[in-house]
Amino acid sequence: MKSGLQNLQAVRPLPRLWVERVWILESREPLCCIRDIPLRPGINVVWAREPDDNSGSGLASAGHGVGKTSFCLLLRYLLGDDASAISALRAKAAANFPKGGVAAQVHIEGVSWLVFRPFGASSPSWAKVGNQLDELFDEPRATPFQDYLEALQSGFIGRLPTQVLPGTNQPLEWRHLLAWCVREQRTRFDGFFHWREGEGLGFRRSRVDPPLFVSSVLGILNVEVVRLLQEAEQLDAELNKVKSQIPILEKVSAMELDRLEQRVRTKVGARKELPIFESIVEDSLASQVAESLRRAALNEQTIEAEALAAEQAMEPDLVLLNDLRSVCAQSILETQLSKALYEAREKDALRLRGEIDELTRLKGHCSHGRVDFDSCSYVLSRRSTVSMHGRMDVKDAQASLQVRLASFNKAAEDEKAAKARLDKQVARVKELRAGVARLRMRVATSQIGRDTLAADWKEFQAQYALRAEGKGSEALTSARTHEGTLTEQVNGKRAALATRRLQASARVEQIKVITSMVAAALLGEEGHGRFVHDSDQRPFELALGGEAYQVLEVLLGDLSCLLDAATSVESHHPGFLVHDCPREADMSALLYRNFLSTAFEADKQLSTSEGVPFQYIVTTTSPPPLELGKDPFLVLELQPGKDEALLFKRKLEVELPGFASKDGGNAA
Repeated sequence: MKSGLQNLQAVRPLPRLWVERVWILESREPLCCIRDIPLRPGINVVWAREPDDNSGSGLASAGHGVGKTSFCLLLRYLLGDDASAISALRAKAAANFPKGGVAAQVHIEGVSWLVFRPFGASSPSWAKVGNQLDELFDEPRATPFQDYLEALQSGFIGRLPTQVLPGTNQPLEWRHLLAWCVREQRTRFDGFFHWREGEGLGFRRSRVDPPLFVSSVLGILNVEVVRLLQEAEQLDAELNKVKSQIPILEKVSAMELDRLEQRVRTKVGARKELPIFESIVEDSLASQVAESLRRAALNEQTIEAEALAAEQAMEPDLVLLNDLRSVCAQSILETQLSKALYEAREKDALRLRGEIDELTRLKGHCSHGRVDFDSCSYVLSRRSTVSMHGRMDVKDAQASLQVRLASFNKAAEDEKAAKARLDKQVARVKELRAGVARLRMRVATSQIGRDTLAADWKEFQAQYALRAEGKGSEALTSARTHEGTLTEQVNGKRAALATRRLQASARVEQIKVITSMVAAALLGEEGHGRFVHDSDQRPFELALGGEAYQVLEVLLGDLSCLLDAATSVESHHPGFLVHDCPREADMSALLYRNFLSTAFEADKQLSTSEGVPFQYIVTTTSPPPLELGKDPFLVLELQPGKDEALLFKRKLEVELPGFASKDGGNAA
């Protein structure tokens, strides 16, 4: 070998995933097999060869339409894929074999599974652990097909360092890995991360996610790196959110400052052109605010003095009000006494007489008049005036009905007059109190206005100072502080991530060594192939240009990853690879033969008595190298023009005259 592949050392005898046999069935009851295709660990060639004679013409003579792409679709179907291209093939196969299907023996992590998938849409798929085809259809078929799919998911996705993609937390699925392991012809091998044409893999970020997924499968993206990536992306998202808010807060801060300034100017009556702070030639907003606050404080003092004076001037009226209330109360009692005498109610008369006498005997301080009772004008007047009722005793009153009636009428008139004087004084005191209340309200209103102006001016000065320092409102300052904190945290995560990636460089170096070895085998020492682990377009590069070498870069990457899976315990690649006609993707015949020869040499180098630690299945229309064109490497030979040499041993669709069928659509 030219390049030193002999230095490769296998870490396992067989691939973690490989297909041992494929059966195309016309029916399962009774069991009727159209084609039995044995496969092996190592390289497997499906050759759609040209006819030996000149009976074929056009595309048919080049090996198209015989079933090689259909075989790749069947492999995908057997491994759990249900893409639209597979559904189209199933519909055509079901039209020819309504009871038919495809079965396989698939090894997953050392466990042999038997799988059946029908052509018809209404029939169920099933799988069970076993080794012989007849075991698959034995009753009871207790193992659900979902168990087989879960074995694929847990065996090859469950062992990855993370089951979600960093950044989106999108769950990883077996179909993502299967798309890489079975590379279809329609993509023309135009990019390492281009695995499906028109079907889509459901990755939310078509450019970012496939490289992350490949790094995870290759064992470069470890759990700690994934964690740091997720944390860095979360911090980045939060940082971007804060950064987007800062311009808005800056605008709001400027608007708030303008609004505060306008509000202060309006309150003090300052014109718009007046400078904010002291000027040599003219007044300023600051001095007008100070003057306005000073005037407001003086005005409050003046009004407060007026209110105190009004309260003092109201004292005599309050004394008179209380006197009049007492007079009114006395008048009411005297009226009631006169009525009791007139009606000869002796007990009531005696009670009322006692209440009246008590008033004349008052001693101490009168709280209403704020003087001693001996100095109270009302009490003194009542004591010096002996009423008609005071001169009459009960018996006399009873003897003189006319006198009693006259006394009652006189008392009623006195009561009415007392009430009138009281009402008048109540109204006057109410008016005086209202005047005092208005003065107090003016003081309170002035204080509120002065406090509001002082608060607005203080806030304006604070925000003005912040803006002068390049800061802003409290919210803006907080956002900028948060931005700085997040930036530090993001930089810290990125530094830690860089450190972890450096620590993972040993793993990267392993893949680089294998890539260099495979490139040298393909192109000689001049090939200079290399692995660029952080590239999101060309992770495997050749130092040569041209479209043919672009295709070869994809093949170089796939073969390097396949051999790495066979020789490294750190890789999570299943060691299974299918290429559908890479030669037809604008690749020269010489490069194609060198590539197949390299795969053959890897097969020989890593082969043991137990098997080969990888499985590589390739379909080709070009003749394979001589050593691959025979058993055990040539596993299926197809040929146009002969039904027995077609995959299904018949055409699944009649071709229209003048049109050659596409291999994947009009598969045979």
